[in-house]
Amino acid sequence: MFNFESRRAVCFHEAGHAVVHALGGAQIYGLAVAPEGSELWSYEGRKGRAIIDLWGACEPSDAAFISMHLTWDDERLRYLADKAGFREFVTQLAEAPGAEAARAKLSMPEFKRRLRADYTRAVRLQICGLLAGPIAESIYDGREFDLWGGDGWEDPEADMAKADGLARLLHYRGELEYACMVTTVVLRAPEIWARVIALANELERVGYMDDAVADFLPPRLPDWPPPFARKLQATSPA
Repeated sequence: MFNFESRRAVCFHEAGHAVVHALGGAQIYGLAVAPEGSELWSYEGRKGRAIIDLWGACEPSDAAFISMHLTWDDERLRYLADKAGFREFVTQLAEAPGAEAARAKLSMPEFKRRLRADYTRAVRLQICGLLAGPIAESIYDGREFDLWGGDGWEDPEADMAKADGLARLLHYRGELEYACMVTTVVLRAPEIWARVIALANELERVGYMDDAVADFLPPRLPDWPPPFARKLQATSPA
Protein backbone atom coordinates (compact mmCIF):
# COMPACT_ATOMS: atom_id res chain seq x y z
CA MET A 1 0.00 0.00 0.00
CA PHE A 2 1.21 3.49 -0.89
CA ASN A 3 1.72 5.17 2.48
CA PHE A 4 2.15 8.82 3.48
CA GLU A 5 5.95 8.85 3.63
CA SER A 6 6.37 6.99 0.34
CA ARG A 7 3.97 9.41 -1.33
CA ARG A 8 5.87 12.43 -0.06
CA ALA A 9 9.16 11.00 -1.34
CA VAL A 10 7.57 10.48 -4.77
CA CYS A 11 6.40 14.11 -4.75
CA PHE A 12 10.03 15.21 -4.35
CA HIS A 13 11.07 12.76 -7.06
CA GLU A 14 8.60 14.19 -9.59
CA ALA A 15 9.25 17.78 -8.54
CA GLY A 16 12.97 17.21 -9.12
CA HIS A 17 12.28 16.00 -12.65
CA ALA A 18 10.12 19.04 -13.40
CA VAL A 19 12.43 21.70 -11.98
CA VAL A 20 15.55 20.43 -13.76
CA HIS A 21 13.77 19.97 -17.09
CA ALA A 22 12.50 23.56 -16.76
CA LEU A 23 16.01 24.88 -16.06
CA GLY A 24 16.98 23.66 -19.52
CA GLY A 25 13.94 25.25 -21.15
CA ALA A 26 11.58 22.27 -21.36
CA GLN A 27 7.85 22.70 -20.82
CA ILE A 28 6.12 20.56 -18.21
CA TYR A 29 2.68 19.40 -19.32
CA GLY A 30 1.68 17.37 -16.29
CA LEU A 31 2.78 16.24 -12.85
CA ALA A 32 0.97 13.57 -10.83
CA VAL A 33 1.25 11.35 -7.77
CA ALA A 34 -0.95 8.42 -6.73
CA PRO A 35 -3.37 8.92 -3.82
CA GLU A 36 -2.25 7.77 -0.40
CA GLY A 37 -3.45 4.24 0.31
CA SER A 38 -3.38 3.18 -3.34
CA GLU A 39 -2.55 -0.41 -4.16
CA LEU A 40 -2.57 0.08 -7.94
CA TRP A 41 -2.30 3.29 -9.95
CA SER A 42 -2.02 4.33 -13.56
CA TYR A 43 -1.61 7.66 -15.29
CA GLU A 44 -2.71 8.55 -18.81
CA GLY A 45 -0.36 10.94 -20.56
CA ARG A 46 -1.42 13.83 -22.76
CA LYS A 47 -1.04 11.65 -25.88
CA GLY A 48 -3.16 8.85 -24.43
CA ARG A 49 -0.31 6.59 -23.37
CA ALA A 50 -1.02 4.84 -20.06
CA ILE A 51 1.77 4.77 -17.49
CA ILE A 52 1.49 1.84 -15.08
CA ASP A 53 3.53 0.28 -12.28
CA LEU A 54 4.67 3.71 -11.08
CA TRP A 55 3.51 5.94 -8.24
CA GLY A 56 4.16 9.27 -9.94
CA ALA A 57 4.59 10.89 -13.33
CA CYS A 58 6.22 13.95 -14.89
CA GLU A 59 5.52 14.90 -18.51
CA PRO A 60 8.16 17.19 -20.02
CA SER A 61 8.02 18.36 -23.62
CA ASP A 62 8.83 15.63 -26.12
CA ALA A 63 12.21 14.83 -27.62
CA ALA A 64 11.24 12.19 -30.18
CA PHE A 65 14.25 13.06 -32.34
CA ILE A 66 16.39 11.76 -29.47
CA SER A 67 14.51 8.65 -28.36
CA MET A 68 14.20 7.35 -31.92
CA HIS A 69 17.93 6.60 -31.80
CA LEU A 70 17.54 4.21 -28.85
CA THR A 71 16.50 0.55 -29.01
CA TRP A 72 15.84 -1.66 -25.98
CA ASP A 73 17.81 -4.92 -25.96
CA ASP A 74 15.83 -7.65 -24.15
CA GLU A 75 18.92 -9.83 -23.77
CA ARG A 76 21.35 -7.24 -22.44
CA LEU A 77 18.55 -5.41 -20.59
CA ARG A 78 19.79 -2.01 -21.65
CA TYR A 79 19.25 0.57 -24.35
CA LEU A 80 21.44 0.38 -27.43
CA ALA A 81 22.33 3.80 -28.82
CA ASP A 82 22.69 4.52 -32.51
CA LYS A 83 25.38 7.17 -32.06
CA ALA A 84 26.28 7.25 -35.75
CA GLY A 85 22.63 7.60 -36.72
CA PHE A 86 22.18 10.50 -34.31
CA ARG A 87 25.21 12.31 -35.74
CA GLU A 88 23.95 11.75 -39.27
CA PHE A 89 20.53 13.09 -38.26
CA VAL A 90 22.09 16.35 -37.02
CA THR A 91 24.23 16.62 -40.18
CA GLN A 92 21.14 16.22 -42.36
CA LEU A 93 19.39 18.97 -40.41
CA ALA A 94 22.31 21.30 -41.03
CA GLU A 95 22.15 20.63 -44.76
CA ALA A 96 18.35 20.69 -45.05
CA PRO A 97 16.72 23.24 -47.40
CA GLY A 98 14.88 24.93 -44.54
CA ALA A 99 18.11 25.95 -42.84
CA GLU A 100 19.31 28.42 -45.51
CA ALA A 101 18.53 31.53 -43.46
CA ALA A 102 20.49 30.31 -40.47
CA ARG A 103 23.36 29.07 -42.64
CA ALA A 104 23.65 32.42 -44.40
CA LYS A 105 24.93 34.05 -41.22
CA LEU A 106 27.71 31.51 -40.58
CA SER A 107 30.17 29.35 -42.42
CA MET A 108 28.94 25.80 -42.92
CA PRO A 109 31.51 24.31 -40.50
CA GLU A 110 30.54 26.82 -37.81
CA PHE A 111 26.83 26.27 -38.43
CA LYS A 112 27.26 22.51 -38.07
CA ARG A 113 29.32 22.96 -34.92
CA ARG A 114 26.65 25.11 -33.29
CA LEU A 115 23.86 22.79 -34.35
CA ARG A 116 25.71 19.79 -32.92
CA ALA A 117 26.22 21.72 -29.68
CA ASP A 118 22.51 22.56 -29.47
CA TYR A 119 21.40 18.98 -30.04
CA THR A 120 24.03 17.64 -27.67
CA ARG A 121 22.72 20.00 -25.00
CA ALA A 122 19.16 18.77 -25.70
CA VAL A 123 20.25 15.17 -25.10
CA ARG A 124 22.20 16.14 -22.00
CA LEU A 125 19.13 17.98 -20.65
CA GLN A 126 17.06 14.82 -21.05
CA ILE A 127 19.70 12.87 -19.11
CA CYS A 128 19.82 15.45 -16.32
CA GLY A 129 16.03 15.63 -16.17
CA LEU A 130 15.79 11.86 -15.81
CA LEU A 131 18.46 11.72 -13.10
CA ALA A 132 16.90 14.65 -11.25
CA GLY A 133 14.04 12.53 -9.91
CA PRO A 134 16.08 9.94 -8.01
CA ILE A 135 18.65 12.58 -7.02
CA ALA A 136 15.96 14.86 -5.56
CA GLU A 137 14.45 11.92 -3.71
CA SER A 138 17.85 11.08 -2.21
CA ILE A 139 18.35 14.69 -1.09
CA TYR A 140 14.92 14.63 0.53
CA ASP A 141 15.81 11.36 2.30
CA GLY A 142 19.11 12.83 3.52
CA ARG A 143 21.35 10.36 1.72
CA GLU A 144 23.99 10.50 -0.98
CA PHE A 145 22.78 9.48 -4.41
CA ASP A 146 24.41 6.24 -5.57
CA LEU A 147 24.48 6.35 -9.36
CA TRP A 148 25.53 2.74 -9.81
CA GLY A 149 23.95 1.12 -6.78
CA GLY A 150 20.30 1.98 -7.29
CA ASP A 151 17.42 0.19 -8.98
CA GLY A 152 16.04 0.73 -12.46
CA TRP A 153 18.89 -0.37 -14.67
CA GLU A 154 17.01 -3.31 -16.22
CA ASP A 155 13.59 -1.70 -16.78
CA PRO A 156 13.10 0.14 -20.09
CA GLU A 157 10.66 2.55 -18.44
CA ALA A 158 12.98 3.44 -15.55
CA ASP A 159 14.85 6.73 -15.21
CA MET A 160 18.27 5.11 -14.88
CA ALA A 161 17.93 2.86 -17.93
CA LYS A 162 16.77 5.76 -20.10
CA ALA A 163 19.51 8.08 -18.86
CA ASP A 164 22.15 5.43 -19.49
CA GLY A 165 20.93 4.90 -23.05
CA LEU A 166 20.85 8.61 -23.83
CA ALA A 167 24.35 9.10 -22.45
CA ARG A 168 25.59 6.58 -25.02
CA LEU A 169 24.46 8.89 -27.83
CA LEU A 170 27.02 11.50 -26.79
CA HIS A 171 30.72 11.76 -27.51
CA TYR A 172 32.33 11.41 -24.08
CA ARG A 173 32.43 8.18 -22.10
CA GLY A 174 31.73 9.93 -18.80
CA GLU A 175 28.52 11.69 -19.86
CA LEU A 176 26.29 9.86 -17.36
CA GLU A 177 28.58 10.62 -14.43
CA TYR A 178 28.92 14.22 -15.59
CA ALA A 179 25.14 14.65 -15.84
CA CYS A 180 24.77 13.20 -12.35
CA MET A 181 27.34 15.66 -11.02
CA VAL A 182 25.87 18.82 -12.57
CA THR A 183 22.32 17.78 -11.65
CA THR A 184 23.29 17.20 -8.02
CA VAL A 185 25.03 20.57 -7.87
CA VAL A 186 22.10 22.47 -9.32
CA LEU A 187 19.51 20.71 -7.13
CA ARG A 188 21.52 21.51 -4.01
CA ALA A 189 21.60 25.21 -4.89
CA PRO A 190 19.37 26.79 -2.18
CA GLU A 191 17.12 28.73 -4.58
CA ILE A 192 16.57 25.68 -6.79
CA TRP A 193 15.95 23.31 -3.89
CA ALA A 194 13.44 25.79 -2.48
CA ARG A 195 11.48 25.47 -5.73
CA VAL A 196 11.59 21.68 -5.51
CA ILE A 197 10.22 21.83 -1.96
CA ALA A 198 7.42 24.23 -2.92
CA LEU A 199 6.42 22.15 -5.95
CA ALA A 200 6.57 18.88 -4.00
CA ASN A 201 4.38 20.35 -1.27
CA GLU A 202 1.79 21.51 -3.81
CA LEU A 203 1.81 18.19 -5.66
CA GLU A 204 1.34 16.38 -2.36
CA ARG A 205 -1.67 18.60 -1.65
CA VAL A 206 -3.45 18.41 -5.01
CA GLY A 207 -2.24 15.13 -6.54
CA TYR A 208 -2.24 16.40 -10.13
CA MET A 209 -0.98 19.57 -11.79
CA ASP A 210 -0.97 20.78 -15.38
CA ASP A 211 -0.82 24.51 -16.21
CA ALA A 212 -0.34 25.38 -12.53
CA VAL A 213 3.08 23.70 -12.58
CA ALA A 214 4.53 26.75 -14.34
CA ASP A 215 4.02 28.91 -11.25
CA PHE A 216 6.53 26.77 -9.34
CA LEU A 217 9.23 26.33 -11.97
CA PRO A 218 12.46 28.32 -12.30
CA PRO A 219 13.18 30.44 -15.36
CA ARG A 220 15.35 28.90 -18.03
CA LEU A 221 19.05 29.02 -17.19
CA PRO A 222 20.93 29.95 -20.41
CA ASP A 223 23.16 27.19 -21.79
CA TRP A 224 22.21 24.75 -19.03
CA PRO A 225 23.26 22.02 -18.74
CA PRO A 226 26.80 23.18 -19.50
CA PRO A 227 29.12 21.51 -22.02
CA PHE A 228 31.06 18.52 -20.77
CA ALA A 229 34.38 20.40 -20.73
CA ARG A 230 33.12 23.34 -18.67
CA LYS A 231 34.26 23.49 -15.07
CA LEU A 232 31.83 22.32 -12.39
CA GLN A 233 31.77 25.67 -10.57
CA ALA A 234 30.01 27.15 -13.59
CA THR A 235 27.02 24.80 -13.27
CA SER A 236 25.25 26.36 -10.30
CA PRO A 237 22.98 29.37 -10.96
CA ALA A 238 24.11 32.62 -9.35
